[in-house]
This record gives sequence, structure tokens and C-alpha cells, in this order.
Amino acid sequence: MIRRSLALLAAALAPPALAAAPGDPLTAARRQGEIVLDGRLEEPGWALAPAYDGFVQIFPSEGAAPSERTEVRVLFDDRALYVGIAARDRSPGEVRRPLGRRDRAPYSDAVTVIVDSMHDHRAAYAFEINAAGVQSDALLFEDDTSTSDWDAVWEGATAALADGWGAELRIPLAALRFSNAPVQTWGFAVKRVVARRHEELLSVHLPRGARGQLARMGSLTGLQGLAPVQDLEVAPYTAARLAFRPRVSDVPSPRDADPVGDVGVDVRASLGRALSLQGTVNPDFGQVEADEIIQNLSSFEIFFPEKRPFFTQGMDLFQPVALPGRRSPQQLFYSRRIGLDAPILGAVKLVGKPTGTLQVGILDALVTGAGSGLPEASPDRSFRLDAAQPFHFGPRSSLPELAPAPRNFLAGVARWQPAPGRTLGATVTSTLPLGPGCSISDAEKDDEAEDPRERRPARCDALSGSAAALDWSLRSRDGEWFLLGQVTGSQSLGGAPARAAPGAPVSSPRRTLADGTVLDEGELGYGAHAAVGRAGGEPWRFELHWEYESPTLDLNALGYQRTQNEQLGRALVRYVRPSGGGPFHTYSVVSGVQGQRTTDGRGLARMKQLWLSAEAQLRSYQWVGCTGVVELRAWDVREIEESGVALERPRSTFGECWLSLDPSKAVFLEGGAGMGRSEALGPVQGQRYWGTSGVVVVRPHARVESRFDVRYEVSRWGARYVDEPAPGVYRFAGLEAPSLSVTLRQQVVLTPRLTLQGYVQLFTSFGEYRAFRQASGVDRKVTLASLSPAEAPGPSENDFREGALNLNAVLRWEYRLGSTLYLVYTRAQRELEWDGSAPLASTLRPVALGAGPATDTFLVKWTYYWAR
Repeated sequence: MIRRSLALLAAALAPPALAAAPGDPLTAARRQGEIVLDGRLEEPGWALAPAYDGFVQIFPSEGAAPSERTEVRVLFDDRALYVGIAARDRSPGEVRRPLGRRDRAPYSDAVTVIVDSMHDHRAAYAFEINAAGVQSDALLFEDDTSTSDWDAVWEGATAALADGWGAELRIPLAALRFSNAPVQTWGFAVKRVVARRHEELLSVHLPRGARGQLARMGSLTGLQGLAPVQDLEVAPYTAARLAFRPRVSDVPSPRDADPVGDVGVDVRASLGRALSLQGTVNPDFGQVEADEIIQNLSSFEIFFPEKRPFFTQGMDLFQPVALPGRRSPQQLFYSRRIGLDAPILGAVKLVGKPTGTLQVGILDALVTGAGSGLPEASPDRSFRLDAAQPFHFGPRSSLPELAPAPRNFLAGVARWQPAPGRTLGATVTSTLPLGPGCSISDAEKDDEAEDPRERRPARCDALSGSAAALDWSLRSRDGEWFLLGQVTGSQSLGGAPARAAPGAPVSSPRRTLADGTVLDEGELGYGAHAAVGRAGGEPWRFELHWEYESPTLDLNALGYQRTQNEQLGRALVRYVRPSGGGPFHTYSVVSGVQGQRTTDGRGLARMKQLWLSAEAQLRSYQWVGCTGVVELRAWDVREIEESGVALERPRSTFGECWLSLDPSKAVFLEGGAGMGRSEALGPVQGQRYWGTSGVVVVRPHARVESRFDVRYEVSRWGARYVDEPAPGVYRFAGLEAPSLSVTLRQQVVLTPRLTLQGYVQLFTSFGEYRAFRQASGVDRKVTLASLSPAEAPGPSENDFREGALNLNAVLRWEYRLGSTLYLVYTRAQRELEWDGSAPLASTLRPVALGAGPATDTFLVKWTYYWAR
């Protein structure tokens, strides 16, 4: 719910439009007497605050008077901000109040309070509560960007009233950052949704096509005598797990039971009003939903969202400059690099605004873990504590065979904002390996050795390095025009030494990237990107983008960089009508062109693309859209991995359309389908590929929601790299790889603080290689016309099949403010591995999934929140 609210807010905040005098601020009063949060606003203390009712409709009839009256009152004391909202409604029985879990409220009647407590127009906090009392919160930053990953400990209550409904919010000042001035003015706005009419009301007014919303917020005055307080929050936890897992990972039985215990603590302290320190020791994320299973047959890493609380809270400052809805092509900090392959022993972050124009953030994390050092087939069931994981207790067999590589991750960022809309920043990151390096004897060990002590250690393959960047974001005063960019440098560290031949001299540590670039230890890389355009106003908007990555730029030790060895240019033009016209509430059309070339001196065209897209919201509140894409012939420098040889790719065309129905209905549908075709080139035939997906959301009761997702794809390529049968000779084959994913999410909300949610995903796929061909890499290139018939290897060497089932059930009970009890059950199961002894099952039905290896885990996790 809050994501939709924030999307509309991005086109909604503006100078106040009050009923009596547009532009008048809201005035807060100091609290006198007790305020009991019950949503009724019946305490005498509320009468001390002037009522504000200057709301204006921003959707669907922009600028019109609201259909229902809304009154807002604001109180404060030395510990909290209190907001009371009376949402009048002449038909109180028609107020939509479905229940949902925190940050995931269904479409409903709701109010959102937006606070820019620093009043610097750079960031604001959003606190939403729907008519059923379901809370959501989010962070707005960089004017057009928002994230609902930010969470604060705050209270809210709602009540059904004879003339509508009411809401009371208590927001601790510890959740906000503000100055020490004796008299303060904050940016402030309130938004209300009247769900049955799809009506959006705001305490300030802005045309939907405008930008610069944070600079246009209304004002909250009357804040006096807010004395600095040293806030401290402590949240210890204990977790007990019982995992039933196969003794040998790829064999379903026998199964062992591993009881495991963990303890840890999260701490947050306010260092005055300017800085906040947050730390964690041995964090546990067992309640977090597993990543979705996705078939990835490309040579690029998939970007997954962060779900772990420590890495989602207060992280806006670490986000790189980028346009809304887009990722930076050179992202120095990607928190998922931390703790996924090794437990986090401890982490700390410091964020804040030490001066009126400077923001700083530092994050440091230490990962280390123990290994059993024994083969899976010979488990050691004895319990022990290990110095590498001192807060973890369990049998030795519950540890991985190989100890993960210990590393320290460090990220620092500073942002200077000399004026609204003008930001300059600097970011540095470092991933430092700890302990002994990878020796030549380590590097030459066999990865497949039965005895873990004889295998290649994890430190030989652990990424490490450092990076730095300078960035800028410049926007016009009205937020319509922008110029942003970044200059980046990197240094590669680590890697494994090697010999060119047995007995040859040992080289320094090095790594080889997918395009064949060799990174020696200490190798430097550089890059940059910039964008300029018009992001607001109507009807015409445009964007120009440029990116450059040298072959040796490598940010993936702690960042996310999809590729290197590339220079990109992109231009696009939009025709937008945010206020719609005719049968549409809003509509837009965008057309663009993009080209990419290598930066290794060869100047190979990696992509040449044109596209046209259109989307619109109908008067019936449905969304429709279509996109068409043409990709011209280009070169793939990553397909023949680590060789430096480029493979020609044929021209292809692709189109898709989608439809999304009214989200306020009890049954919501969303779906789309696309189809493409690649041209025939040389002996390689043209290929058709297609896919479809759909979502059904059913809300049979205010407390129950079921979500059913289906995705079906048939991927086809005329030539995919298979192997190198002889030096300089490369073998290819056509590949057909269909996949099916079926996901069910079930939610039962007993109260806003007691929820049961379930998640199950069934995924199946298979791939068959056909029509084998080969060619030599002349001038480090392979054209499709040069391919000639080749002998096929055995089917089990290349064909593949995958089937998996992931299940997750979580009972969450917030038994007191900020304190939570979790009961969790997870199951991870996969099909028996196909070994080629029988024909490949060319079906998307599960095959031998029930007989495959499975791990069942039961978790009880208790947290206790204490604040001073």
C-alpha cells in the first residue's frame, strides 16, 4: 500500500492549498496531559493544537475539492511527535479496512504522514496507517526516490467513528533526524486515500506532472524547546533451530537432525541529534523469505533485492546516484555481498548529518565462519563452540565442510548539499581478506577431493578489492531538469596464483573475467556515467545517458557491476500526459535508442537496440501497456567464457503487452505475454521464443489474502557455447530451455501484530542442446556463417534438468512494541540429479521431486526491544 502511496506522492507534494488561505502552515502544540492512542482524539490535549483541513484532491480529479473532510492536529513533547487525524466520511460503513502485515497493507482507506524533520528538502519519513490499523513506513530521498525497506519503531491506532474513522500516531523523535535549533520548522504533509472512490487527498497541491516534491512540502511550525536526548535501543535475540537434512547433500537419505542455537544483539544509539550508531552481533535472518528461484542462462549475475533488516534500515545514504526506478551501472555498495557465503560475526554503521549541509555514513562488517573439515559421509555429531563463531552452538556436522574465507567489508559515503537540488558525494569501499593468502599449493588442490582438507580452500576464490567514486546530482529549482553522474575507480586484490605449465614459474595472484580480461593483483580500473534530461513537466521529456567501463573496472567485491569493457550511449524521448485525457486517467509513450561497444580497443558492438513503449491507466482504473524492441546484429564477448573470443549474435525482435486490473477489488488480476524471434544467419536457423506470466490476488475476507503467481517461458538460442574440443576450436549448439515457476503466497492476519504467512514456490526447467557446430576464433571472433557441423558430446555433459520446491511459513507476533516472537518452518527440496543414464525427461512436470534430497528446518526466534 505504501509503495502505491509513495508513487502517487512523487506527483503530489506542493505548496499548501488551504481552504481559507493557501500556503498557511500547520501549527504544532506542546502536549499537555496524557494521550492514549486509540484513534478517537478524545483527550483534552488535542484541543490545544489547531485543526488543519485544507486538503485538495490530487486523483482522480486533480485540484477538485475533497469528497470527504479531513482534519489534522499535531502535538509534540520531548520524546515524540503526535499526529491525530479525523477522517470524516458520510458513509462510514463503506470505509475499506482490510488487514495485512506490516509494510504490506492491501489497498484500503489510509492516511500517510510525511515529515522532513531536517527541512533540507533532501529526505523525508513517511508513516502510513490504514483504517484497520496496519502500519507501513518508508523513506523518501533524492527528491524522486523512495524505499519501504526503512523501518522505525513507532505506534499507531485507529478507530471506527460515527462520522468516519480516526487515526492517532506517536512517532518517537529518536526515529527522526533534526537540528538543535530552539525554534524549528519542518517540512510536513498528510495524505488520505478514500479507497472506494480511488480518491487521493493531500494537504498540499501539485500537478501530477511536476517534480521537486520534497522542496514543495508544506510546513509544520510551533516546534520549540526540543532538547537533545541521548537515545539508546537494545534488542537481544535468541534463536533455536532443528534442521533435518541429508547427510550427503545430493542423496536423500540418510538424514541427520542438527539442533543449533544462536544468540546475538542489535544496538542503536543516537549521538546527539546529528548521528545515529547501529550495531549488530551475530545477526540472524532466519525469518527472511528465501530468494525466488529464477532460471538464469545468461552470463550476467542476477540482482536480488535486500531483505535483511540490518541492511535495509538507514541505508538511503549508501545508494548511488541514479534516476528513479533505475539501478546505477556502477554500484559500489551492494549489501548482499556481505554474509551470504559466510556468517556475519558483527557489523556496525554510523549515519547522520554532522552539519547543516553534510551527511556521512560508514558501515563495517566482519564475516567469518567455521568448517567441519570432514567429509559429509563421515559426520562428527559432537557439540562444540568455535572461536570463528563464538555465539553459535551446534554439532560439528552442521557446519559446512570448508570454512568460508574471513573478510572485512567497509563502506564510507559523504554527501554535501550546498543548496536544495545540488548534491556532491564521495564513496569508498574495501573488501579485505583476513588470514593467510592463497598459496600455489592451495590453488593447485582439487576442488572435487573427497577429503575437505585436500580441497582448494575458499580463500583462493573469495573476491576482494577496493573502489572509490565521486558523484553529483544537480536539479533545477522546480525539479524538472537534472544532470547527474559519477566517476569511478577500482583496484583488484586477491585471486589465486597459477603456473603456465607444470614446473613453470608461479605468477602473481590473478583472476580472469568472463570476457577474457585478466586482472592481476593490484590492477586498476576506471569508469564513469552521466545522465541529463527533463524529468518533469509535460508533454515532452527526454533523457541522454552515457556510461564507460574500462576492461579492468571491477566493483563486485562489495558492489554490483553487471559488466565491464563497455561504453554505452542511450537517448529516449517521452510524451506524457499525467492528468490524462479522453478515456485515460494518465498515459505516456516513450521511444529510445541504445548502443554499446567494447572499450578494449576493438570497438565491437555489444548491442544496438531500438524500442517503443506505451502505457495508460483507463478511467476504470485498469492499466494497460505494450513494448516493442528491435536488437540489431552485435557481438557477445562473454559467451565463450574467459576466452576473449566474441560470438556473433543475430538480429532479433521482441514484443510484449500487459494488463493490470483494479487493485481495490476482492479479486485482482495482472498478466502479460511476449514473443520474439531471432533471424536466420548462416547455418543457424531463426528461433522463436515466448513467455507469459500472471498474478491472481484473492481477498475473500478482511483478514485473508491469497496470491498466486505463474511464470512460463520458452527460451531458445541458435548458438550457445558448449566447450573447446581442441585448442582454438569452439563448439556450439542450439539450446531450447523452457521453465515454469508457480508461487503461492498465503497471508492470515489475526491482528495487525499477529500474522501468519506462507510461501511456496515450485520451479522446473530443462535444457536440450541440438545441432552441434564448431568454428575457430579468427581474429578473436566467431561469425555464425563460419560454423560447420561438429560431433555431439554425450547428452549428460550438457543437457540439464532442474526441479525445486521452496516452502516457508512464518508466524510473527509483536508481543510488545518492537519485540517479536517468530515461529518458522522452511523446506528446501530438489529433484534427484540427472546423470544421463536414462533419457532426459523433457517435461516441466516435477520428476522424482518427492524422492529428491530435502532439508526441513524449524526455527524459534525471540527478540526483546528495550529503549531509553
